[in-house]
Amino acid sequence: MTDMAPCPRCGGTSGGIGKSGLCPACLLGLAIGADDESGREELAETEGPVYRVLTILATEPGRTTYLAEQDVTRRLVTLDVVRVASAPAAAGPGGGEERVRALRRWAHPGVPRVVEGRRTAAGEICVVSHYVAASPLDRCCEAGRIDGASRARLFARVCEIVSDGHRHGVCHGRLRPDLVVGCGTGGRLTPSVLGYSVCAGPTPTVADDVAGLERVARAMGWRGPAGQAWRSVEELLAATTEGWTARPAGAPREETSG
Repeated sequence: MTDMAPCPRCGGTSGGIGKSGLCPACLLGLAIGADDESGREELAETEGPVYRVLTILATEPGRTTYLAEQDVTRRLVTLDVVRVASAPAAAGPGGGEERVRALRRWAHPGVPRVVEGRRTAAGEICVVSHYVAASPLDRCCEAGRIDGASRARLFARVCEIVSDGHRHGVCHGRLRPDLVVGCGTGGRLTPSVLGYSVCAGPTPTVADDVAGLERVARAMGWRGPAGQAWRSVEELLAATTEGWTARPAGAPREETSG
């Protein structure tokens, strides 16, 4: 019999579930905020509700994102759990309390609302956000056969969301096409930017977001010049008013790591 990889949370070898590798006991035990007071996270400003994990949405280095349900309201939320070892600046602008406070202060209709930040019983940082069920915006454009001018307008809305975050002192830091989704259909399609959370690694910058936005634009069908040193969201937006086409069938697309 082949040896099973140990669970990254408890070290057990009872077998992992999905890409997270968590054993069944740990996955089911991720009911954050349960009766064990050792699980009351110091990042939380008040004693909050219990969230019960339903499934894993995505994994990437140092981070696992879960779909969960709030125990009383049954509201669906995402739990973005970041290992402390992956967030060395946990008390700084990108990694912990200050970051969560900034996210909670910032309210934009194009961003799922951050409900609270906590620490799990294992010491990981967990950011709780409203859940948005939607498809990546570039795929929505393909499925709806959205023309170039409309794609440019949708991308401008994405840029406005990200710029508003910058005005509130919040950079995303890991923008990818799969984290920019489309809500609604046809002429009522509106973008939403997912993944605002605590940062694993260095504090994110405006430059990180500009580079991420360019990747989003190209996935949506922008065919402008590559290799430019965009210094701001506004500069990139000015350069992307033209050059939009439908992405060629079969063209490679940047996928989520989960």
